[in-house]
Amino acid sequence: MATTALFEEVFNAKSIYDMYFFNIKAVLEYPTLEELESKNKPLFERWKYLAKTKYNGELVNENYLQSIYENNAVYYPEYSRIVAITYATLYLQNGEMKREFKKIYNEDERLVIETFIDELQLLSSAAAKTSPIFFPPLCGHNIISYDIPLLIKRFALHRSKFQTSRQLPFILKRCLNIKPWESGIIDTVNVWKFNGYDNIPLMLISDFLGLKKTVDLLSASELSKYYWSNINENSKETLNFMALQSATQTNLVIQLMNELRQF
Repeated sequence: MATTALFEEVFNAKSIYDMYFFNIKAVLEYPTLEELESKNKPLFERWKYLAKTKYNGELVNENYLQSIYENNAVYYPEYSRIVAITYATLYLQNGEMKREFKKIYNEDERLVIETFIDELQLLSSAAAKTSPIFFPPLCGHNIISYDIPLLIKRFALHRSKFQTSRQLPFILKRCLNIKPWESGIIDTVNVWKFNGYDNIPLMLISDFLGLKKTVDLLSASELSKYYWSNINENSKETLNFMALQSATQTNLVIQLMNELRQF
């Protein structure tokens, strides 16, 4: 029954117009262990413990320890920083599918999160006014395991500084209270499994189906390295690339869902 509920949404030709697509891109908050130690000693000490117990990082080689940090810490919300969020909705115009894309990107993580949280608050408020209440399903790739937890944890860090809403939008609270296969979240990681077990990378799905893209997607660790190698010399170009990566992922998810709804 659980799988049936999920795929009733996926294979419904009309439901794609109800979905709210989004993607979040983050980088390491501090690019080096030296900076992490100077800026946040407790998190540095915690990382040393994680590196030793989880990544076999014996503290004998500083270069090796830095490599472990660069390749793994970015996947922890506690060590990363959101720099770009893309969200999109679809609509019909003269019988043709149209896409409305919006990008938020800035070196100031608080600004990025607050802007997106305000958008989600508007969605929640609009849903609360409908009868019966309808919340658009949130749709993305790996959003259950990555994007949503990342957003909520970084929101928790900054909420006291927000100028507007300091409450978690109900559309996010709702995601935490419903089953993953219900229509509140459509994660294409789970969809593409088709009851299998492997989590397939979006780039592999894209190449397999021949989906259109302007750039290849970088992994979180690769993207973080790119960001910190370029942001100080050319911040505008770097942020534009981060936004492009986010928009590309969102667009690939839309294309994938558009393929599946025609089954």
